[in-house]
Amino acid sequence: MSNSYWSTTLIFIRHAQARAPDGSYGNDTPLSPFGHEQAQALVAAFTSETVPAIVYTSPYPRAVATAQPLCYYYGITPIVDARLAEFAFPAGSVATVQQRPDLVLWQPDHCGVPDGETLATFATRVADLCTAMALQHAGKSVAFVTHSGVIDAALRWAVGLATDSLWQHDFDLATASVTEIQVWPYGRVSNGAPRYCAIRRVGDVRHLGQLISDL
Repeated sequence: MSNSYWSTTLIFIRHAQARAPDGSYGNDTPLSPFGHEQAQALVAAFTSETVPAIVYTSPYPRAVATAQPLCYYYGITPIVDARLAEFAFPAGSVATVQQRPDLVLWQPDHCGVPDGETLATFATRVADLCTAMALQHAGKSVAFVTHSGVIDAALRWAVGLATDSLWQHDFDLATASVTEIQVWPYGRVSNGAPRYCAIRRVGDVRHLGQLISDL
């Protein structure tokens, strides 16, 4: 089917594996040596048709460091955008994160930390970002180096879930995986839906070979 309108491709990259020497896990956790290898491997995740023209990154060190090899290879200066920050959780350890404390947060008014943003506010932040970027970068491929929660929210936006809907599922997103959404902000064809999204891949790790890690 031929396109009646222009589209924008939004490419979401989950940051590579992060580890701190003291075992903690929080906003400032850096990439592990394994994570740096994953970041280098991201270059192979793109074909000539999907190379991003612009790269945005979360302000967290693990995301900024993940973006660096990709940006260096393609000669792109990354743009730090606070809207790509993860939903706030208390700092803990890798073991704590692996126990999935996020699973008790599922109603739109739930917060991860006291006085933090709610799931509904978080979903609205990500949805507004996706809408704005699809319009701002018409006809281009744009990459976002970010976090699993942000990618979950972006996929919920793509399939049309309301920002105040219940969080009753998530997506299996390994570190340094790639999720790609093609967006037609004004619809794909005449008389069709006023906005249309094609989810091209979710949590793609083919570029990583043996460098696969859930966290």
